Amino acid sequence: MPRCTSIALLFALAACQPARPPMVPDGVLDVGGRLLHLHCVGEGSPAVVMDADLGDDGTTWSRVQPEIGRITRACVHDRAGTGYSDPAPKQHTSRQMSEELHALLQRAGIAGPYVLVAHSIAGLNLRLFASAHPAEVAGMVLVDTTTEEQDTRYWGLLPPETQRLLEEIQRDNREGLDHAATLASMADLRASRRSLGDLPLVVLTRGKDDPPPPGVSPELAAKMAQVWREMQAELPRLSSNSAQIIAENSQHYVHWDASRLVVASIQKVVEAARSHGHLDAAALAPTCRAIKACSSSPNR
Repeated sequence: MPRCTSIALLFALAACQPARPPMVPDGVLDVGGRLLHLHCVGEGSPAVVMDADLGDDGTTWSRVQPEIGRITRACVHDRAGTGYSDPAPKQHTSRQMSEELHALLQRAGIAGPYVLVAHSIAGLNLRLFASAHPAEVAGMVLVDTTTEEQDTRYWGLLPPETQRLLEEIQRDNREGLDHAATLASMADLRASRRSLGDLPLVVLTRGKDDPPPPGVSPELAAKMAQVWREMQAELPRLSSNSAQIIAENSQHYVHWDASRLVVASIQKVVEAARSHGHLDAAALAPTCRAIKACSSSPNR
């Protein structure tokens, strides 16, 4: 890169700036020796970046991404071990996943700040992304996400044999996020900067519970469901500019069961990010009425 001096001519100033990488809206890119797949549609800013549940690749957002691509750039990726990306390492933590995503966006020339959209376990990943790179985040949508207290408050209710089954299932997942790595990821988030300040935030929470795991009685399942709702209700406190929407007719995969609601929520966060203004959660009411599927609670 050319050396700049105080007497450089104005027309030469552009040469003093580091060259931005060419934009790669779709492809497999090297992020430090590992190839990850990125797929973006649409144009505009802020770019919306969506991250999936454990074991899912970017196609899980197929009902959402094309609609968001009509209003701004919308990107999904396959984390290591999924889709078209390279295999994942063992002990693959949420911190590593978040930094791999950051490197992927930089390598692809997709500029921030971003609206981050997370489902389930990706809530850990993208909240760690926001903690590490706060200036590169413009807003967030959390879709029935895992929280940093799930290990103690939620899994802690499971009987010992069911906890052992959970650890066994996690041991073999293709993303390398085994039980120990998951616990480490939650501890990492607890120790990180968690406040989003006044960034626009929508928390989407399932209204219907998934079937309970083996060994969980109906009584325990009801208690766990209540704890999940309590943890979800605490997430809007991450920002002073937030709202929680209950997707009454949806189970955990809200972006499948109520994709229009997820699209509308992302749109409102994008609008608030563009105007640097207040999140208009009340504007989601027509969508709720149209699909007869949700109730809202703005954070005042």
